[in-house]
Order: sequence, then C-alpha cells, then structure tokens
Amino acid sequence: MNLIETFGAKVGALSETNPQRARALLSAGFRANGVKNKVAGKKATKSDRMLFQLVNHAMVDCLANPQQNVMVSLFTPCEMLHLQGLHPYSCEAFSSYLSGSMAEQPFLRQAEDTGIPNSLCSYHKIFIGAAQRGLMPKPRFILSTSLACDANTLTFRHMAEFYGVPHFALDVPFESSPQAVDYVAGQLRQMGQFLAQQTGIPVDEGELVRAVARSQRTMALFQRGLEKRRGKQVLSDLTSELFRTAAFHFLLGLPEVERYARQLLREIETAPPARGKQLLWIHTTPYWVAPLRQLFAQSTRVQIAACDMSYEGIVEADPTKPYEAMARRLVYSPFNGPAQRRIDRALAMAQTVGADGAIWFCHWGCKHTLGGARLGKKRFEEAGLPTLLLDGDSCDRGFGGEGQAATRVEAFLEVLEGTR
Repeated sequence: MNLIETFGAKVGALSETNPQRARALLSAGFRANGVKNKVAGKKATKSDRMLFQLVNHAMVDCLANPQQNVMVSLFTPCEMLHLQGLHPYSCEAFSSYLSGSMAEQPFLRQAEDTGIPNSLCSYHKIFIGAAQRGLMPKPRFILSTSLACDANTLTFRHMAEFYGVPHFALDVPFESSPQAVDYVAGQLRQMGQFLAQQTGIPVDEGELVRAVARSQRTMALFQRGLEKRRGKQVLSDLTSELFRTAAFHFLLGLPEVERYARQLLREIETAPPARGKQLLWIHTTPYWVAPLRQLFAQSTRVQIAACDMSYEGIVEADPTKPYEAMARRLVYSPFNGPAQRRIDRALAMAQTVGADGAIWFCHWGCKHTLGGARLGKKRFEEAGLPTLLLDGDSCDRGFGGEGQAATRVEAFLEVLEGTR
C-alpha cells in the first residue's frame, strides 16, 4: 500500500467505529494536501495552483466548521449562501475528494448494502454511504435543483429525510423560455425567504446584485479565455478540469473565483502556440485513472481545450436582476432540455477553441450523458469532429478498465496525429 491507499483505508475503517475521528483525519489529510500543493505544485500554472487552493479550502471548511454547512446539488446557485457566510458542499465535490483519498469503496458498499441500486451515479452512492456511516457532517439544511439528472430529485430528498433537516428544491422546466426563467426566478426568491427563515438573516438585495454581477464577470472572463484558446498551448491536467467544475458552480460568485478566472485569461493570452492536439471533453474527467492522468498531465502532446462541465454556466444575463440572472443559468444550461441542446453547444465550443477531436466520457450511472452519447458522436463526426466514446466511472475505482481506457485514448490520439 502507498501512503494514499493507507490513508483511505484508515478513513474507511474509522468511519465504522468512530466517524468523528474519521472526519478529523480526513480534514487533516485535506489540509496536508493543500500544504503539499503549495510546496510541490510548482510545475502547475499559477491559475491551477489558485484553483486547487480555493477548492481545497472550501472542502476543509465543510469538514472543520460543519455548523455552517449547507448541502447542495452541483447546479444550485449559491450566491445567497456565500453572502450569509454559509458553506455549500456538493455531492460531486465531496465524493470526488473521498475518491481522491482512495476512500470511496467502503461508502459505495455501504450504500448498495442498504438497497441503493448499483445503477445510481457513483457520486451519489458515495455521498449517501458517507452520510449513513456518519462521516459526512449533518447540514443545517439542503438546497437542490432538478437539473441535470434524476438522481438529484431522489438523493437530496432521501438525504433530507435521513438527516431530518429542511429541504428546498428548485424545479427547472424542461423547455427554455422567458416564462421558464420567470418561473425559476420566482422559486429563487422563495429560496431566499427559506434561507431567511433558516438563518434569521434576510438576503441583502444590494449585496446579492453585487455577488451575481461578480458571477457574470467571472463567466465572461472564462468565455473570453475560451475565445482566445484556439491554437494556444495551455498545459493543465484532468484534476484541474474537475476543480473548474466546482469553481464555476457552487463557488461561483466568490471574489477568489473571479481572480482565478482573470489569471487564467492572462495565461491563455500569453500562452505559446499549441504543438499538440486540442480536445473537447464532454462530462466529468476520470482523474483517478493513473494512465490517463499521466497522459494529460502538463502534456504538450494533448490538452483539453474545453470541458462542458465548466463552460455550462456561460449565459448572458442582467445582474441588476439577480434572481432572473441565476434562473437563466439554470433554464438555458446545455444540460437542461433535449440532448441536442448539449450537442449543439458542444459543437459551437469545439469551433471556438479549434478542437481537433472530442472525447465523450460515458460516466456509469449518468443517464443524461449515456443517453446522448451516440447521438453526440454521430452529429460531431458529421460536422468533421472525430469523437471517441469512452466508458468509465469518474470516482469509483471498482469500475476497473484503467488500462483499457488509456489504450483507447492513446489509439484515438494516434488517429488524430495521422500515425495510424
């Protein structure tokens, strides 16, 4: 066993007998990882180091100060939580960190042993198992949306019943329209009232306008970076792609995230010409698969130019109408509505960044992504974008197939390079 395996095994074993000690150990491990990144992460770009620290700090806060925790689904707008000093912690982020600690297997088994189906998304199974074992702190309350998968409507209702805490769920209509925006904006206003009831602190409308304006500026900076990305060599890794998803969702609206987006734009603007292949990545990244991680890590041969889990929230909106602006992010998300919307948005982004090919990652349990995979591949290739459908799991090592995944990506790269 290496150090991380030993750490993960200890967290899993302690969670059975003393979940509070397991939580303290996990928090200490996350803190140590933050220090390690500061000392040893010099190969990474400044923006990637900033990104790591802000996400890692958020996860440590959720474990160290659980009295301020609010459980959220990934797509839930969290600007109002930030204003009240609350810590949103998401299903996907918490599960990813457990997986990164090589501690996910006991919690997957825990969930399945209590009747959670094997076909449920592994992010949600890990999340549920960690709650059942007492590792995950009890939240003050829960906020969730129906976007973007049916697991959200099931998991967070189950968690609210399990913890016995209040739950506010945002229903996002399937069709995108101004009427749908008004409907969701009305629910967001109700969510603000719910927060006031739970905390005793009313939402400061002026501060909310400023926070949502910051969110809009952040995503506009990211959009400008993507527009300048074509033909540029910007070195990164699979883990940073995952962290970007966190930054541009449940951490969106924080000043640190805007500073990160500005730094990333500066790096793109000054980046040298690309020497390797540029890929569009669809869905989450299986960062734990060592051969894939090594293939993409600071690689001049291949880079991910854009990932739809990160650019998903780029939507034009008027921040002086904060509830409508947050609603537009949900209603006009490419993850809302038919799969064709996600496909069309991806094709437009492939053109923007000058992608040489696309990888559509079919994360086990994600019906939204699995269902659109073949439609996406057909449409991409009709448009002249070579596409690889890659099966796997973003956080469950028990899924296996690590070597096969890396071999398939290597073969795909050889095709793009014209060496096969």
